[in-house]
Amino acid sequence: MMRKPGKISIFEIIADSSLTGAPRHLLTLISGINSHRFGITVIAPPGPLVEQLKKRKIPVFQVPMRGRADMVAVSAVTKLLKKYDPDVIHTHGQRAGLIGRMSSKGMPFKRVHTEHTYTHEFRLANPILHWTHLRIMRMLDSGTDKVIAVSNAVRKFLIDSHITKPGKVVTIYNGITPLSRKVSQEDVQKFKDKYKIVPDDVIIGTVGSFNQAKDTATLIRAVARMVKKWPKIKLVLVGKGPLKFKLETLVKKSGLEERVVFTGALDNVLPALKTFRIFVLPSLSEAFGITILEAMKAEVPVVATKVGGIPEIITQNHNGLLVEPKDSKQLAGVLMKLLNDRKLQTKLAHNGAATLPKFSADRMIDRTEEVYSGLFQ
Repeated sequence: MMRKPGKISIFEIIADSSLTGAPRHLLTLISGINSHRFGITVIAPPGPLVEQLKKRKIPVFQVPMRGRADMVAVSAVTKLLKKYDPDVIHTHGQRAGLIGRMSSKGMPFKRVHTEHTYTHEFRLANPILHWTHLRIMRMLDSGTDKVIAVSNAVRKFLIDSHITKPGKVVTIYNGITPLSRKVSQEDVQKFKDKYKIVPDDVIIGTVGSFNQAKDTATLIRAVARMVKKWPKIKLVLVGKGPLKFKLETLVKKSGLEERVVFTGALDNVLPALKTFRIFVLPSLSEAFGITILEAMKAEVPVVATKVGGIPEIITQNHNGLLVEPKDSKQLAGVLMKLLNDRKLQTKLAHNGAATLPKFSADRMIDRTEEVYSGLFQ
């Protein structure tokens, strides 16, 4: 395909404007991309991501995307693409993948899609909806030039499910985000004061959306099992999501009201992470697990479930501990063993920090730039 001379013009399309997984990945990518070679514009719904993009002076069009087949959004995106005629559109996640690729049907530019969610463990609650999604993903792939998987677990799922072909999909790991800035003792103390954390408290914590896949309930049940042996234990839950009320109910039922702190979503998670003795990711499915890298950057030992892309980051007993999903008894046992072993905590934290270069933002950005350039070779 003949391309206009000058920069490669790319429209990044995302339907989530929070600052969790995929939006943070996108922010990392476009904050570091070579602006002499690539001209980036973003289409996203209103939200914290848009505010961050504006701060960085990255052109952004705000389009609410309320559902997977939001025809108002499709129409708005189609108009933008026709008007600005980019060289590439790059969609992120399910909803944007559908809206972006429907909007660009019949248009002459290249299409890249990043899959941030689906692995063999991921399931939508409604089996018919799940089957429909996979079918749509297969159909959309025929008009897609390149697919990026955020882990080999995602890549394997896409190939095994006949959604895409091995030659079309490439694994590019998420890179640690520029939102991870240095944290001062003052920031950490402010966090402790706000949530009444005292020096004696033993903090276990997690960061993530309160949804089915993250399975925060299993972590709450594990902490309930630990209270007798660890009377000073406190659980800090950073995030928000549709299951918050259910989780609060579980906390009350378990008699843990005094021991569980809900902080809501935080722009900067480092002050929270710096209070954790152990970081836990209890997910049922996880395409990658960028919060594990955040915990490693804060030099906090990590315990996570053996699902999706997590074993691509964590090597058992080297830079973290892996447990089976949905097993609160095993999780409680592993957490207590680790709390009793300062030497192991130090080893895991040290080796975790040493893991980060493999998952650097620079590496992710370089590999993605190669994908963009390769579309025109």
